[in-house]
Amino acid sequence: MEDRCHTSKLAIRDFALFTDPFLLRFFEGLRRASMSQSSISLHYVVGLHFVLLWQARAFAAPDDVEPLPPADIQVNAGFMMDEANFDQWVFQGSGNAAAGRARIDSQLKLKLDELNRVCDLSDEQRKKLTLAARGDMKRFFDQVEEVRRKFVKVKNDPNGFNNVWQEINPLQQKQSAGLFGDNSLFGKTVRRTLTDEQRIKYQAVVEERRQFRYRAAIEVSLHTLANTVALRHEQHEALIKLLVEETQPPYLFGQMDNYVVMYKMAGLPPEKLKPLFDDRQWKLLQQQFIQARGMESHLVQGGFIDQPKGGILKSVKTFIDGAGLGAPERANAVKDGDDAPADAVKPEQRRKGAEQ
Repeated sequence: MEDRCHTSKLAIRDFALFTDPFLLRFFEGLRRASMSQSSISLHYVVGLHFVLLWQARAFAAPDDVEPLPPADIQVNAGFMMDEANFDQWVFQGSGNAAAGRARIDSQLKLKLDELNRVCDLSDEQRKKLTLAARGDMKRFFDQVEEVRRKFVKVKNDPNGFNNVWQEINPLQQKQSAGLFGDNSLFGKTVRRTLTDEQRIKYQAVVEERRQFRYRAAIEVSLHTLANTVALRHEQHEALIKLLVEETQPPYLFGQMDNYVVMYKMAGLPPEKLKPLFDDRQWKLLQQQFIQARGMESHLVQGGFIDQPKGGILKSVKTFIDGAGLGAPERANAVKDGDDAPADAVKPEQRRKGAEQ
């Protein structure tokens, strides 16, 4: 029995020496330990099993090694984006997708309530408008989830993240501007569902609200401008009057309001604008105008303004055609075609109409 144990020890020791010096030291330690013969034999059997497993892994062919998943390969030290950031970017002001959905639901309820108050909707009309709005919401949230899946794959990869950000930004702008605009399924259904009388009533309310909000945006922008170009009270008031009378509200309101106002101010005739400022103010103002004009493509792509010199805007034509106006009224509304502003007739035409 003792000879067999001794032979086993030598065989394992020699195998360990051939394979790994660390294992040799392990078995030499066992030899010096004061253990019973049976315990040593049992331990050597276990040790042999360990050696065989160790060497099987050490000599495994490269193809036998399980590759790291792509997500682990993409990890860049120091770059980590939490998925919660995605929701905060897309649903600005809401924090997460659930809060964002609740906010959009609230916006829809307000729109439907206003339409019902102004137009006295029938049950059938309200049902059609609700279904159309739900379609807009489904389309938007489907897009959000599609981009989210792309984000999760590259959240640890700065290069991949930069590409996905190009898809996050439009979602952010769309959510901020609202899902139920003129070109949405809801907007198209409004035009198809309302009667001519309802359409005219509703458009009058929408136009009044847009003018009010535009004036508020002008006020805020001029206060911001005063940090760079100090304005006297009479200059402030004259600028508000000029912008309200000579420019039209944007299609959409939101985070770009200041750029929209400055862009429209930059487009005013110099002979009307320049006399309001002294030379120092005018020079400082030109820097602001350069910045605002540089945002033109972003404002167009975001749907805030129309392409410069692009003719009648689609929303204007849609309203005029959809409102059932006759040829004389339509001709008057689109007079001076290429210079027609956002989605209404010119300010001087509105003043003439009011005087009549």
